[in-house]
Amino acid sequence: MATLEVVNVGALPNDGEGDPLRTAFQKINNNFANLWATGFQTSNTFSIGNTPGQVIFQYPVSSFTQGMFQIKSLNPSNNDSEQISISAQIHNNGNGVVFSGYGTTVVNTWLTTYNMDVVGSNVRITVDPLVNETLQHFISSQITYIGDDVAGLMLELDGYPSSSVLSTETDLDLTTEV
Repeated sequence: MATLEVVNVGALPNDGEGDPLRTAFQKINNNFANLWATGFQTSNTFSIGNTPGQVIFQYPVSSFTQGMFQIKSLNPSNNDSEQISISAQIHNNGNGVVFSGYGTTVVNTWLTTYNMDVVGSNVRITVDPLVNETLQHFISSQITYIGDDVAGLMLELDGYPSSSVLSTETDLDLTTEV
């Protein structure tokens, strides 16, 4: 799992207690790599009529670990609107998604309900419109993909031969954990 790596700067300047430069810059590079895997996107889409299950957003499940969404649904014919924030996380097996909607605000009339699912190879947000109108949905999303962390990988020391793995005093191999 991607975590923040803090550079040890020591207690005082040049006290020799901080991370060496190489270690410090490795931590900095890792932090930037973790940020790079997170992106913001915006999109506009429409639902037409009150047919349930209309897809307004989809994203490949293979690149989705968790996501934050802000959706503003608008009825352009009368300016009724609804806004919701959704937090979502993919199941560990990639076959489903759990989500929570919160912070809903409504101007005049409720327009739609929201749902999330995994169909085929995509995470989807769907709407069930409550009005028989064409609705516009503005979506701001932040998707995070942790990467290919796999349980049971052998840990190795940088700069040492690949056969040189970390182990315990009793010769138990150390492995990663997801």
